Amino acid sequence: MKLKEVKFFKSVSINDSKVFFDDKDEIVFVGRSNVWKSSLMNALLNKKDLVKTSSKPGKTRTANLFLLNNKYFFTDLPGYGFAKLWKQLKEDLDSLISWYVSERKSYIKKVVLIIDSKIWPQQTDIDMFNYINDLEIPVLIILSKVDRLSNNDVNKSIFHCEEVFFGQQVMAVSSMKKLGVDEIFKVLAESF
Repeated sequence: MKLKEVKFFKSVSINDSKVFFDDKDEIVFVGRSNVWKSSLMNALLNKKDLVKTSSKPGKTRTANLFLLNNKYFFTDLPGYGFAKLWKQLKEDLDSLISWYVSERKSYIKKVVLIIDSKIWPQQTDIDMFNYINDLEIPVLIILSKVDRLSNNDVNKSIFHCEEVFFGQQVMAVSSMKKLGVDEIFKVLAESF
């Protein structure tokens, strides 16, 4: 798939009383706060600031849909697991993620689960993987921030994730240096 047009489509909150969902297929991006999810999406879409990034974790509080070629969505979900958010907000964001994924599961072609390569999978990542797996939605595991590791440490992180996530496909990326971006985009494009 060649990207001809990419634009912000809409934001969706669990509190929206009537949510109109388009019947377009989509790929959903999810991960702990501060795994550079938005930076990865910008790199994949070849846009610098389309998906809003922040130096402060926990800023994304809605599901944000981006329309590709007027055919598909890339959806940015809030980060999970940020300890400094107050309890009710954490619960609301977790509810939004689970609600959105279960509501859209027949249109979601793949969930991209982003893991920080420096800290390896946390229990919240494993819980998210299990939730998505229970819904029978294909998952692609992405290790972010690999430019901060040696090649040996990247390989260890990949191997560890393949063990933790039961042999799932694991890919490594550096959004900053564009390492692995084209390969990941190709895998995602094959999902449509």
